[in-house]
Amino acid sequence: MLEWFGEMFATLPDVARAVYDFGDPGDEGRGWVGGLITLLWLGPLGILPLYVAKLTYGKREWVSATMGIMGASSLLWWLHGVLPHVWIQFTESNVDLLEGTVIPASAGIDVTDEYRLDIASNLYGVITEGIVGGLMIGGIVVTLWAALRMQRSLPKTLAAGESKPESGGYK
Repeated sequence: MLEWFGEMFATLPDVARAVYDFGDPGDEGRGWVGGLITLLWLGPLGILPLYVAKLTYGKREWVSATMGIMGASSLLWWLHGVLPHVWIQFTESNVDLLEGTVIPASAGIDVTDEYRLDIASNLYGVITEGIVGGLMIGGIVVTLWAALRMQRSLPKTLAAGESKPESGGYK
């Protein structure tokens, strides 16, 4: 187990280079392009519309609603689609680098020098797919939390000219 940790820390510079190269879809030595795409997506298409929605809330409702749904959709698209997809693509394209060094390839107990009791012979696949499942569950939890928080913050007043209905069923 200690030798695995040593290999993992020795491989981290190669993993950082693989992440940089992964951000360069044209393979032109410009890995910063992926970071720039991420910043442009999260900034102008996610955070800026949500900020405009907050500024115009109560003044220009149609602008606030449009910007709010644009920003929220962009961030949710990122959370539910882009992040899991990028994780899958990165781990599949760098399996030679990651398997056995950063992510364990298998788990088992060495009973003797010649016999190993395998617990999980495909632990790399289990861990990478488990992380995708965790990302999806985390995305659902964040989405539900945000929806409940927004619902709680909305005003509970009646529209102009509307009267509060009497309780008690049918008349």
